[in-house]
Amino acid sequence: MAVLLRMANIEKSYYITKKQKQDVLKGVNAEFDRGEFVALLGESGCGKSTLINILGGLDSEYTGSVVVKGQFLRDYNQKEMDDYRKKRVGLIFQNYNLINHMTILENVEISMQMSDIDEKVRKQRAMDLLELVGLLDHAKKLPTQLSGGQKQRVAIARSLANNPSIILADEPTGALDKESEDIILNILKKIVESGKLVIIVTHSQVVANQCSRIVKIEDGKIISNESKYTIKNKSKYEKVIMPKPIKTKDLSKLSLRNLIQTKSRSLLVAIGMSIGIAAVVLIMSLGHGLENYVQEVYADNLQSTQITVSQDDYDDFSSTKVTTIDDLEGVVDVIESTVITTSTYTYDSLEDDVAKLSAYYDDYYPSLLYGVIGDEGTVIINESFATELSDESMLAVIGTDLSFTYGTKTYTFTITGIYDDQSDGSAKNNAFIDEDDLNVYVDAYDLDTNVLYITLSDITYISTVLDDLEALGYDTYQDDSSAETVLNYIELGTKVLTGVGAISMVVAAIMIFIVLYISIVERTKEIGILRAIGAQKRDIRRMFIFEAAMLGVAGGVIGIIFTIIVTVATNSITSFSLETTLISYHIGYYLLGLSLSVFVSVLAGISPSIKAADLDPVEALRYE
Repeated sequence: MAVLLRMANIEKSYYITKKQKQDVLKGVNAEFDRGEFVALLGESGCGKSTLINILGGLDSEYTGSVVVKGQFLRDYNQKEMDDYRKKRVGLIFQNYNLINHMTILENVEISMQMSDIDEKVRKQRAMDLLELVGLLDHAKKLPTQLSGGQKQRVAIARSLANNPSIILADEPTGALDKESEDIILNILKKIVESGKLVIIVTHSQVVANQCSRIVKIEDGKIISNESKYTIKNKSKYEKVIMPKPIKTKDLSKLSLRNLIQTKSRSLLVAIGMSIGIAAVVLIMSLGHGLENYVQEVYADNLQSTQITVSQDDYDDFSSTKVTTIDDLEGVVDVIESTVITTSTYTYDSLEDDVAKLSAYYDDYYPSLLYGVIGDEGTVIINESFATELSDESMLAVIGTDLSFTYGTKTYTFTITGIYDDQSDGSAKNNAFIDEDDLNVYVDAYDLDTNVLYITLSDITYISTVLDDLEALGYDTYQDDSSAETVLNYIELGTKVLTGVGAISMVVAAIMIFIVLYISIVERTKEIGILRAIGAQKRDIRRMFIFEAAMLGVAGGVIGIIFTIIVTVATNSITSFSLETTLISYHIGYYLLGLSLSVFVSVLAGISPSIKAADLDPVEALRYE
């Protein structure tokens, strides 16, 4: 049966410059098995700690072979190496390497979060391990509240969490007093008795003498390998625990804890993101509200949803053509009418031709500039017509009589108003009379339909219907296109202002990017600890991505709350002053803002997360 751990010709060098190197390990060969308590004895700088890093899977830059249960470590891929550190080997460090913002219980539990262990079982196991090292009563304390010997016992408990077969301890008693040293060594002996291999690095002959085997290293070479006694295995501690990635729930808790540790900074970043989100959502909501307001205003002034349709030379419309137009999407009403293009007028001593004599209807009439629209026997004329009739002010014609002759019929009307003529023929003499007055001409001369007045369901159909009518070859005239113009300006303004708001989000994203990079520097050692106890690179990446996402969620929520507050306040004012609400309450925009906040934040967190995951575990653990 193969031994548990074998080293074959291990060599390791550090390059001081590109050409100058320092040899640290020079052909190390040794075999170790279960139930051995091995001391790697030697002075500082002889290569002991480097050897422990190689055996622990933290350092792969060496030559030679490390074989564990017949498997070569060099053949492991990244995931298999992470799994090796997770389930096969437990590391104990001289300076403990505990995560200070976690309780003692959580420090022991953290390595099991990367394994397939139920949360309740995980917590119970952590408590059992703390009881094993005599610290159960301190479970809720932070590492800073413990002595050095107590911290080392926590590190031992953590190393046992996933029941590894190998425990590697780097100077576990180097910084402890004699009493604490004895406690640690007795605990390590009990671990050996459970059927594990324990290898400790020490420069103390006194400590080495308590081990069952002493391997002395000098100048990177093993100069002696002495077995002193055999430790009887009393039990096998527990079944092997299978490694798995950290569960999303546990990773979320870890990320949230990290943000809470820097809550002031995290809050400032979230507020920065919320400003951009609030700006974007408010602008979109305001644009939507203004569109609704414009539609309401122009719904009361029906000219905006009305289009005049004619053919060349005012040819007659067949019933088929009328039906085709009536069936267009957005058209709700079609009025069939007649425009007389060959009438004349008489006004005092003036006589001349009239370009167009049309009819107004209850639901279709031009926009007045002056005066009013009367009933039967009244007429409204355009500015050009009014100017021709009066040498003084055109307003002087209001209230005077004007006669129209068509064929043999002449009728006299009272001028009651002047309308805003925006048609191509506005420079000519055009007039509108009541529909009943026009029907007198129609009935007398059997006139056919040569103009249609169509009404749309709302102003959003203006462009579509105009395009459809143009495609059918008809001439169109919209008496008032200001509604569409206003909507176009609102749409343009919304896009521009949304872009300005988006700049705030970009600034916030840069803040998140910088904050996460600062966090990497602050937590370099913590990242090294997590990697040393088996965290995969993707676990580290996910942790930082989760933190970025949480900042995004916080920023989005704060931004939406601010948006709602501003919306309520603004609408309260406009409801009183304008009898309407200008900013819409739009759940879709709120959800879009929240999603956008998370998306931008995650995007900003990708680069820092990759940087954190790529940290070298050995260098990270040395960082102070």
